[in-house]
Amino acid sequence: MKTSKNIGFNASMLDDRPTGVGVYTYNIINCVQELFDKENGYAIKVFTPTNRHLSRSVSVRKLPVLLQSSKYGRIAAASRFIWNTLFYPIQSRKMDMLISTTTHGSFTGENQIVTIHDLLSLRFNNINAHQRIYFKYILPVLLKKVKKIIAVSECTKSDIIKYLNCPPEKIAVIYNGYDKRTYFASSSKSEEIKLHYNVSNYFLAVGPTYPHKNFDKLLQAYNWLPDNTKQQFPLVIAGGMPKYVESLKKLVHSIGLEKQVHFIGYVPAELMRSLYTEAHALIFPSLYEGFGFPLLEAMACGCPVLCSNTSSMPEVCGDAAMYFNPESIEDIASSLRKITLSQSQRQIMIEKGLNRALGFSWEKSALQVKTIIDQYLN
Repeated sequence: MKTSKNIGFNASMLDDRPTGVGVYTYNIINCVQELFDKENGYAIKVFTPTNRHLSRSVSVRKLPVLLQSSKYGRIAAASRFIWNTLFYPIQSRKMDMLISTTTHGSFTGENQIVTIHDLLSLRFNNINAHQRIYFKYILPVLLKKVKKIIAVSECTKSDIIKYLNCPPEKIAVIYNGYDKRTYFASSSKSEEIKLHYNVSNYFLAVGPTYPHKNFDKLLQAYNWLPDNTKQQFPLVIAGGMPKYVESLKKLVHSIGLEKQVHFIGYVPAELMRSLYTEAHALIFPSLYEGFGFPLLEAMACGCPVLCSNTSSMPEVCGDAAMYFNPESIEDIASSLRKITLSQSQRQIMIEKGLNRALGFSWEKSALQVKTIIDQYLN
């Protein structure tokens, strides 16, 4: 009789209010579980402080809620490091393979797969110091023990080779997907965002977390637009980290854009599709992205994408986006202006974006992860 192989998923960073890496985590786990449900031979155990977004068929080992960043901030980061270092090796000792959806793992386990989404902490000095220390001194030790590294883009793979000196053959590029039940184009008109936030026909910018997101230049570029254009197309900024958002609000005040720029904070998942669908375009001015979830989500919803021509963004968007130099205020402003002047070009971008999004799915990503698991356990 065939004995089941035990797969442990390290989802210690999964949160009740997941953002990029959290969205990746629960989608990969749910889709891998669905693949395993169709065949015998594997049993999954997920180590996580919350099972809120996980499938009911997923077996969970609950971790302390103290590990959730949305509730405990930096304390959660320290708690996760302690758990991963001291307790994870003990709790996962019966697993045949350990898979981490982030850069954390067991320093004693030999059969491991680790995921790297970006090397932001090594490329920018203004990210949290504890993250920089981890990526520079601790992560390289862990990577020497793992069997395989999953990178979410060719850009991230190149960074891993450059900054962490990993051999290329140890790295597998597996692109992210998106939730097709949540993000899709609709021909029916919705005014949900107008009802909730009293704004319509807007430029949308998502996720001002740290300065590398480059929202200061976006605001300066937006200010270059003619007054009638700004009145017709307000700028909506969703999500972000409080410290950076506050600095942006001060900039908005200093250049007199309070009436045109709207900070709407965290947007509930049930409103995200409408947020993209009702936007005139998504503006994504980031200097660096390991992947860039909003790009894919926007394209899937039929929202035109204007984004930087750097890092992974051309990988994700292909020929479906309008690109600009994120270091050039003039170039960003020119792109904003162009998308307001030609409805035919906007429609072409919508159609290209919808087609581009079809090439990405969590099911495809999960199948590639399963292929790696099969490689080492069969």
